[in-house]
Amino acid sequence: MFKKILIFSFFPLVAHAQSTALEEHTNFWREIARDSRQNPALHGVAFSSSFSQLDVEADWQRQSEAFVLEKGSGFLLPSACVDSYLRLSDQTAVWGHASYMNGRQHNVSWNSTSDFDLLKPYVLADTLGGDTQRERYRFEGGYATQLSRWILGAEMLFRADHEYRDVDPRMRGVVNDLTLRVGAGYEKWNYRWAMAVEGNIYKQQNSVDFYRELGVIPEYQMTGLGTEYARFSGDKRSLHYDGGGMSLLFDAEPTQKSGFFGHLELGKRHFRRLVTENYTLPLTELYAQGVKGKLGVRSKEMGRKLAVFADFDYTKRSGDEHIVGTSATSSFPDLGVLTMYHNYRLTTSLTALYGKSFWNVLVRAGYKSDRERYAYPERRLETAHAFGEVSGEAFLKPSERWLLTCRLKSSYSACVSDDLAMPFADMKPAFVAMIRHNYDFVKAHYTDVSAQVRGDYALKNYGLFAELGGGFVHCSAGERQISARVAVGVTF
Repeated sequence: MFKKILIFSFFPLVAHAQSTALEEHTNFWREIARDSRQNPALHGVAFSSSFSQLDVEADWQRQSEAFVLEKGSGFLLPSACVDSYLRLSDQTAVWGHASYMNGRQHNVSWNSTSDFDLLKPYVLADTLGGDTQRERYRFEGGYATQLSRWILGAEMLFRADHEYRDVDPRMRGVVNDLTLRVGAGYEKWNYRWAMAVEGNIYKQQNSVDFYRELGVIPEYQMTGLGTEYARFSGDKRSLHYDGGGMSLLFDAEPTQKSGFFGHLELGKRHFRRLVTENYTLPLTELYAQGVKGKLGVRSKEMGRKLAVFADFDYTKRSGDEHIVGTSATSSFPDLGVLTMYHNYRLTTSLTALYGKSFWNVLVRAGYKSDRERYAYPERRLETAHAFGEVSGEAFLKPSERWLLTCRLKSSYSACVSDDLAMPFADMKPAFVAMIRHNYDFVKAHYTDVSAQVRGDYALKNYGLFAELGGGFVHCSAGERQISARVAVGVTF
């Protein structure tokens, strides 16, 4: 009889521990330390509890018309993943992630290269496009330990992507992306002062093939804002990308529940595009330099939590085009480079976060701008948006074993200025249509509403959960986007 009483008394304790860990690892307050967790030393002290999750999920999105032609009009991406954060002791923590995704991207055009956002505008492109199959493996692992006042940590992240199409034009992109991070922190004056170094190595093999008897269509070597490297467009359909970069991260955060916190990140990346058919010839080089920061204050007392912080993210991207001489052999002389492409991106915002034991509210307002320029013939595309967001979450406990998490989000982005200058009279009709299409959407206003419900059921040593979410985006260009996500899994 005593054993039965002990077992049934233990169930509420397990359920409470699991729900507490779930809230700590998933609630809005992770937003405060999202950037600082890039430093593996601070990641090791980010959570006081262990939490692991294994799930299978499916993400679905459909746009009535592609907002960005190069990204397609939607996707269906099923995946399986496991995330784990384990506290081995009060001083040591380890964490890891492994996932596999295999799905389809719909109606991708003007882009036959993987990682468009990373390598834009230097992609291989054609006017036909189509659906692409996407396969991705991701692995992450980290370790951190505290030695007196010092905190030391290291982390490795690896991504392998395979994107392809099995009908003409048969694009294929194979990506390997490796990132290493090493960080250290020191506790003094009730604060943690931390620094980390990040290094990245990137490679991609990219090609397009045609098998149909009707012949081929041109593949364009894009160089930005509707321009192409005409000499190597057409039948040069095999490319190699290589590059990488480094970042320095600086952080300060209070060791107590209240105080100021700050984050500063300085980064630089470089990517080369080379033609690999019969020879290895550099065509373009992309340089990206960025600075990212966050500064705020947080407090927690009497069961109430409050945080206010400002953040900014500025990136300058520039592109060089190689001047290639003529040769009767397979070796082409490199005569020099011209810097032809420039892109300046800025996002800044102010965020307030307030919460109590079982609910949190986030309010954000900000400004973002994106300016692209091509030197000659001069081309220009500029947009600026003001945006606002209101989000809320609530944790409900219908019983000792059940925990329901509900989230709502509503945001609005309004274009406050835009400018387009193009030599349309000298451009190919297909290029004109592409530029006008994308311009209509980058200067549009957007309304975004989404909701998510998750139910967790605690058993003796693990838990079961199911999650359902969806969203709707209305674009002032007259189009819309619908998205949905479903996941089921186990927590332990």
